[in-house]
Amino acid sequence: MKKRTDVVLAAVLIAASLLLGTRTDGARALSFVLDTTANRATEAQAITAQLGRAGITAQVRVWQLSALIAQVQAGQRTAYTTDWGSAYFDPYDLAVPKFVTKARGNFSFYSNPIVDRDMAVASSTPNDAQRKAAYADAQRRIYQDAPWAFGYVLRNIEAQASTVSGWVPAADNSETMYPAGVRGGDTVVVGLRNDSIAPLDPGIPPTDREAVLRNIYDALVGHTPDGKVVPQLATSWRKVGPAVYDFTLRSGVRFQNGDPLTADDVVFTFERVLTPGGISGVSSTRKDLLGPILRVQKLDPSHVRFVYSASFPEALVLQSLVHFQIVPQKYVQQAGEQGFIAKPVGAGPFRYVRGALNSEVVLERYDGYWAGPAKLRQVVFRMMPDPSSRIAALLSGEVQVIQEVPPDLVDRLRASPNVEVKTAEGTRSYEIEFNTKAAPFDDPRVRQAVNYAINWDPILRDIYHGYATRLSTAFLPNGFGYDPTLKPYPYDPAKARALLQDAGY
Repeated sequence: MKKRTDVVLAAVLIAASLLLGTRTDGARALSFVLDTTANRATEAQAITAQLGRAGITAQVRVWQLSALIAQVQAGQRTAYTTDWGSAYFDPYDLAVPKFVTKARGNFSFYSNPIVDRDMAVASSTPNDAQRKAAYADAQRRIYQDAPWAFGYVLRNIEAQASTVSGWVPAADNSETMYPAGVRGGDTVVVGLRNDSIAPLDPGIPPTDREAVLRNIYDALVGHTPDGKVVPQLATSWRKVGPAVYDFTLRSGVRFQNGDPLTADDVVFTFERVLTPGGISGVSSTRKDLLGPILRVQKLDPSHVRFVYSASFPEALVLQSLVHFQIVPQKYVQQAGEQGFIAKPVGAGPFRYVRGALNSEVVLERYDGYWAGPAKLRQVVFRMMPDPSSRIAALLSGEVQVIQEVPPDLVDRLRASPNVEVKTAEGTRSYEIEFNTKAAPFDDPRVRQAVNYAINWDPILRDIYHGYATRLSTAFLPNGFGYDPTLKPYPYDPAKARALLQDAGY
């Protein structure tokens, strides 16, 4: 009986030691909770299984996204799956907010003064070679510090009916339908991934409505699907001081209600964003995208000036302005903010006709568009949050373009001769962030060990079917300053165990 009691007692002690993170021989065992959301739960389970091979015990906890974000921002979680999208094709809008000390998106509480310096240089010097060098140095230091388990970037997978021509998917999901046509018709229906979209006022915080906005409105500059900046409502620009840029407006442009577009409309557009409470008493968070801007001023009816508080590279100025579509001052003031939301007016290729933000939005060709009328007479954006429904609608001919095809359903579409699957490099990084101020992830050796203990290749192959690219840090391959010579952490559980042992585990 005593022998049996001793066995039971030993089992209890072992179980307790695992819960407490301590082995029976006195050494600590690394154990933590990996927080995630439902859409990445399968990935998280695969990761925890791999961590176990390196002697790391991790448990998956699934959260609603809003609840997890609140916990993360409060510093209450130690390791969690997350992602961050970039509006720029430059690290300024991804690496700076995520890695600069106390930046707006730095929820890992990471801090490295040399990285801060590198980012400051890259965000201010006009010299591209110096910017690239600063970004390269930052990447190497971030890689070594490992504030994240660096993950991957997903390709943007979309599909179209074979009758559609001239359309290509954009990295940022902005479905610009101006160049598109359709054989045997004049209408294209786009199946959006959303269940609803925000009001069609380009001054309010950005959400998943760029696909609609980019067809109603134009900005001073736009960009091609791969991120190259091109003129839109501005035909040219020049730097006239260390922090001053002048833009020349395109002549003869009229809004969809017939009003001419002038410098007054440009200044009004940016004042709405820059003024606290400038949009129906609410302050626009889009201001963060503009960098250190002070003001926008009218020089004459065809010229505007952008003044910054510090040197801001031309590349960043242009990338920022892509996201600020120009609105008609006279119409907005006459209709009021609510009237403008109810019937938006822009200077883009399609004009708003009718719709409901939780159902569908109908646009029609604006024949007075400055670049000439679009080929399509009508574009309909339909809310279709369920991917299977989007795919079924495309196969049946109910819609002609769909967003966000799940990787595991691509083969179903490729089997149809009436459908074409198209992809674009994405602009969102996926990773595991660590709270670098809380144990056990306040030790860089532990963070490095987790990076070595994760084998991303089978995850990207089996879960994402190869439509993903490994990342060595958060810097994206399609962004300025990306260092292709810095390779991702290799899968090396022995190296992980050695780092853990060195850290006292």
